[in-house]
Amino acid sequence: MSALASSAPGAATSSVMTSEVSVCNKALRYLGAPEIVALDQPSREADLCARYYAEARDELLECHHWNFATRYTSLAPLAAVPPFGFAWAYRLPGDCLRVRRLRDSQPFEVVEARTLYTDATPAEVVLTVRVTDPARFPALFVEALARRLAAALAVPLMNSTRLEQSMLQRFGDALDAARVADAAEGASDPVELNPWLTAR
Repeated sequence: MSALASSAPGAATSSVMTSEVSVCNKALRYLGAPEIVALDQPSREADLCARYYAEARDELLECHHWNFATRYTSLAPLAAVPPFGFAWAYRLPGDCLRVRRLRDSQPFEVVEARTLYTDATPAEVVLTVRVTDPARFPALFVEALARRLAAALAVPLMNSTRLEQSMLQRFGDALDAARVADAAEGASDPVELNPWLTAR
C-alpha cells in the first residue's frame, strides 16, 4: 500500500501524508526547531503548535474563497424578526467562517450570535466553512499554512522578530501561489450557475 501511495498523484499522497502534526513539523523545519510526534507531547514546540495551529488555519481559510472550503446552502430561518432594516433572520452554521454572498447578490448583514439578516427568502448563500481535515488541503494551501504557522511561532518559540518578518514575507509569497492555483480550478466569486441546491 505504501508503494501505491508513493506513486499516486499529489491529491492521494496528501490524503495519506498530511496531518496536523505534519503541517506543524513543516513549520518547525522552516524555523530550524525540533520536530514533534504529537501535539499533546510534553514539549514547548508541541504546546505552541497546539496553541497556534487552529488559529492560523482558520485565518488562512477566511482570507480567500477557497474552492475546497466552499459550501452552497439554504439557511434555516429564525422565529425572531430583525429589530430593524431587514425582514428575515437566519441562523448560520457553526462551521461558517465567512458569508461570501447571497443568491442574486441580495444585501445582508451578519450580526452577533451567528445570525444573518436579509430580505431574501429563502436565504441561499455561499459560505466559506471551517475545514479541519488536513487531508483535504491542497498542497499549496498546506505550504501557505505552514509558512503562516512558522511566522506565528517565530517569536514565542525562537524569540526572533527578524525571523518572524522573514516568515511573513515567505507566507505572502506562498499565499499568492495558493490563490492563483485555486482560482485556476474554479471561479473565486461563484456565479448563479453553481449548484445551490446540492447542500440543502
